[in-house]
Amino acid sequence: MQWLASICVRKPVLASVLILLILVLGGVGYSKLTVDRFPKLDFPTVVVVTRLPGSAAEEMETDITDKVEEAVNTVAGIDELSSITSEGVSTVIITFVLEKNVDVAVQEVRDRINQIAYELPKDVETPIVQKFDPDAVPVIILSLQSNRPVREITEYADRVLRRRLETVQGVGQVSLIGGTKRQVNVWLDPVKMRAAGVSAAEVQRAIAGQNMSLPGGSIETGPQNLTLRLRGRVTSVEEMGQLVLRENGGNILRVQDVARVEDGQEEATTAARRDGNPAVLLSIRKQSGENTVSLVQEVRRRVGELNSTLPPGYTLDVVRDNSETTITSVHAVQEHLILGAFFAALVVLLFLGSWRSTVISALAIPVSIIGTFGMMQMAGLNLNTISLLALALAVGIVIDDAIVVLENIHRFIHEKKLKPFPAAILATKEIGLAVLATTLSLIAVFLPVAFMGGIPGRFLASFGWTMAFSIAVSLVVSFTLTPMLCARWLVGGSAGPDHGRKPLLERITDKVYTPIERTYERALRWVMAHRWVAVVASVAALGSCIPMAKSVPAGFLPKSDEAQFQVSIRTPEGMSMETTLLEAERVAREIRETIPETTSTLVTIGDNTDKTPNVAALFIKIVNPDQRTDTQDDIMNRVRRDITSKLPKEYRVSVTNAPLFGGGGTQAAVQYVVRGPDFDELGKQATILMEKLKSINGVVDVDSNLIIGKPEVSAYINRSRAADLGVQVSDVATTMQMVVGGLEVSNYAEAGNLYDVRLRAERSARDSMEALSQLTVPSTRLGAVPLTDVVTLQREEGPSQINRMNRQRQIMISANTVPGVSTGQVVEQFNKLIADTQLPPGYSAAPAGMSREIGRTFQNFIVAFAMAFVFMYLILAAQFGSWIHPITILLSLPLTVPFALISLIIFRQQLDMYSMLGLLVLFGVVKKNSILQIDHTNQLRGEGLPRLEAIVHGSKDRLRPILMTTLSFVAGMLPLLFSRGVGASFNQATAGVVVGGQTLSLALTLLVTPVAYSLLDDASAWFKRKFGSKRTPEETGEAEVERAYGGDTLAELRPAHGKEAA
Repeated sequence: MQWLASICVRKPVLASVLILLILVLGGVGYSKLTVDRFPKLDFPTVVVVTRLPGSAAEEMETDITDKVEEAVNTVAGIDELSSITSEGVSTVIITFVLEKNVDVAVQEVRDRINQIAYELPKDVETPIVQKFDPDAVPVIILSLQSNRPVREITEYADRVLRRRLETVQGVGQVSLIGGTKRQVNVWLDPVKMRAAGVSAAEVQRAIAGQNMSLPGGSIETGPQNLTLRLRGRVTSVEEMGQLVLRENGGNILRVQDVARVEDGQEEATTAARRDGNPAVLLSIRKQSGENTVSLVQEVRRRVGELNSTLPPGYTLDVVRDNSETTITSVHAVQEHLILGAFFAALVVLLFLGSWRSTVISALAIPVSIIGTFGMMQMAGLNLNTISLLALALAVGIVIDDAIVVLENIHRFIHEKKLKPFPAAILATKEIGLAVLATTLSLIAVFLPVAFMGGIPGRFLASFGWTMAFSIAVSLVVSFTLTPMLCARWLVGGSAGPDHGRKPLLERITDKVYTPIERTYERALRWVMAHRWVAVVASVAALGSCIPMAKSVPAGFLPKSDEAQFQVSIRTPEGMSMETTLLEAERVAREIRETIPETTSTLVTIGDNTDKTPNVAALFIKIVNPDQRTDTQDDIMNRVRRDITSKLPKEYRVSVTNAPLFGGGGTQAAVQYVVRGPDFDELGKQATILMEKLKSINGVVDVDSNLIIGKPEVSAYINRSRAADLGVQVSDVATTMQMVVGGLEVSNYAEAGNLYDVRLRAERSARDSMEALSQLTVPSTRLGAVPLTDVVTLQREEGPSQINRMNRQRQIMISANTVPGVSTGQVVEQFNKLIADTQLPPGYSAAPAGMSREIGRTFQNFIVAFAMAFVFMYLILAAQFGSWIHPITILLSLPLTVPFALISLIIFRQQLDMYSMLGLLVLFGVVKKNSILQIDHTNQLRGEGLPRLEAIVHGSKDRLRPILMTTLSFVAGMLPLLFSRGVGASFNQATAGVVVGGQTLSLALTLLVTPVAYSLLDDASAWFKRKFGSKRTPEETGEAEVERAYGGDTLAELRPAHGKEAA
């Protein structure tokens, strides 16, 4: 790369064109980058949802779930097969290996489902096959409120607002929560039906057969072709009651004679309360891959337009905006990036004392960052907190190359008294190898992150690519813009004012720096004379890792303060939605009254796939972290302690973070799966383990997905009696479904809109077993017979939900932790308790969810670290032409580990995915210091300086750039470390490790690297004396080359400092 620097110094226009090209491409790329909170994630997971309304969970498992699992189990590449079966809904989740193409997987699963469609119950809805979408969580929720009837509010929300919002570019789905749509209800009266000898099926056929509109073909009348249509729809709700059921001897029996026809509304399956007031919510989800921030901005603009057209008394506003968290997080990192760049430039000014040098080095930051945007856009990345964190970290790295080049040019000007122009060329040539080695080895550190396996790999891939891109661009800048500007802006040397006299600020800086340099030289000479001290100190530092690692808590992700959380309440099985809503709203009201940090509460019921009536979700919004003293964890713990703990023991309550991703599933920090063949024994073992989990200090919200005790009424057919009376089992099932569960039998058209017509018995006729006995069923012999003549009704209990994994029933145990207790600590203790528990043969318990990902994350990072070490070693070996010098450089990396652990303890952080990322960054930065020392030492030895003097002078000459790059990097991290706000804990986790580890390990690595260099050099010399070649130059052919080309050429052909190289 030195040739590029020489060309750019001689041709400044070319250098300017190259930089402008980088800026233009970067600016265009930035304008096209989408903004989201997290990277684009595409997991190879397929979900199959099948519905059969009214079917019990056990029947759904046998008739649907088992058949679907059996069919899809033949698809290649399945990693895990799980299912959740509840009343009327079967959800099968197929997780494939990460290498599987998700679109291919969806098609293969859909093909398998189509092959078994004929085996499923005839009334089942068509199975929905779709890929798992992490973006499924609503991006914004609107609230429509009015004092008008709820049906009218829902009608307006559905017919007007939903349709207008769905036209916004990027909106994927708009769902209504808390409303009830208009519906024509046909309420059957079993007593009248029994007296008239009419069955529910007869009413259904009459309505469906007499309320229709069908095409009748076409009529050709000469030149015209007329379309014939049968317009047989009823024109009013009253006319629906006039439909004829039968006629007997002039007596006409109509629908209204056995039923009450009502222009009413559907039965509520969802409910919503905003700050205690009823509301109809419009939950908006985006299309996969869409820009969250721009989409929400467009939706807000549309809301502004809709507000101007609302009927009197209606209000429409935003109740929940997930882009606020994204915008806050992204803006915070952007601010920290700018502050970090300022602090890094300030460090350069303090060390060099020259505003010209400061401007030259600081220009590397915006050029490198802007150029990175262009490469990110070409790679298909987006702007998110992960990639912006990488850019914020890169601020201190991209300036490093420019600082090293600039400082060496600065040294050539003031120490060797060269003019800026030749100094720029010669100094860049001298330092070029070291800069290239540090840059390529840095890229080797971060590229393994881009290819890391598992969920962390998918999550952090954008981090690895962004860091690699920014470092690559900074290398180009350091060999183009930096030397070109130095050649034209810097002053000094023989051409400087007053014959090389430095400006005042530079002289002040030198006066402060010179004592530091002398102190370091004295310390280094002493350490080189007592090398065993450095060895002992290094061993002691590494040995301290063991006790410190045990005291550092572990987790998957940092505990984030999102200024929002949720409370989930599950009342006993069978409890009505109305009762559950009252209980949930009471909790929400108490939170508003007793938690002063609360800004709003939102209560929803039925906002899930199953529309479970006894499960309430409370979304609690609190003020931002910089406006309060307590953390979100502290506030959540107060809610547990002071509010939810007062609820009845049979209520299932959890207080968790609001979900960051869609797709459902528990948000609990601790999750374990218990498997076994027998369901009863499985429940028993799960209960035992739950009690053990409760015994661990700091564990709260212990629960499981074992949900039993759902009240049921089972109808047992007397087959012989039914045969005698001419009753078909299918007619009994259809009658019960229509009369008790209700059935959509037709639709009603009005003003261009269609409304469902639903057939169902009056509530008084289906609210007890005695009332059900009044029902009649069709009979081929008697017309209709009482239901109880062929059926025995019996009250029972059954499971509300059945969970399976890999075709075996399983129970998920979950829990949360209080502030100060990490997930890793609980997992470690619970694993020991499980090991001490004698589970029966065939039964097992294993971590799941985040508990499982902790171990997987550490494994993936170990692989990434190993790959980084191998790549760095090979690159350094190629650059230095030696197998020994790379070992010297890499020996400094383990010494940073104990100081990184100390940083975690000081800043009260845990070892998680983000702190491991910080350790990787730390390795890359610390290694650069060793490269500068070793490279310059080799150069001085090549000039004939004795080894000790080369080591001392080489390390002393590189002290200034090492201190500059280290302190500028640390200064760039300080805004991230001390940030406060939504999502700040993610940045703090990485910055804490980097700042603490880099600062604390600096002195040790500056002294240990020269010692390691000398020790390995001694070992290499001994190895050569013992096992090296004894052949003379005549025998090896070196003499012949020397005679032909001269000694200088031969020296160039040999490896650098051949007598030291291994």
